[in-house]
Amino acid sequence: MTDLLRALRRAPAHLLRSPGLLIQTSGLQIAIFLLDAMTLWLVFNSIGDVPKIWVTFVSFAMASMVATIGPIPVGLGTFEATSVGMLHILGVPVEGALAATLLLRGLTFWLPMLPGVLLARREIGHL
Repeated sequence: MTDLLRALRRAPAHLLRSPGLLIQTSGLQIAIFLLDAMTLWLVFNSIGDVPKIWVTFVSFAMASMVATIGPIPVGLGTFEATSVGMLHILGVPVEGALAATLLLRGLTFWLPMLPGVLLARREIGHL
């Protein structure tokens, strides 16, 4: 039996049926979506081209869905293309949509990776 199957057998099954845990995790996931859409809206504010907040939420949600179901790991390229396309369909100029999407991706995807890279390099150096 593989290690994965052993780990799955040891996992507490009652957590899978816990309504409280399901509500809590769903609420936190919705909060992440709302905060990321708000971040996109704030990025638009910083570049001076401010669409309605529902536009940023819809485009972020669609881009996240496409990135999740797409074949490319972590949605690189598919998220950006969908976000810019949706923003443009909803009335945002392409230039502003591209700038805001790239800034959002830099802030929420690439910037958080820097501490991880630094920690990984430090750990590798200690081997």
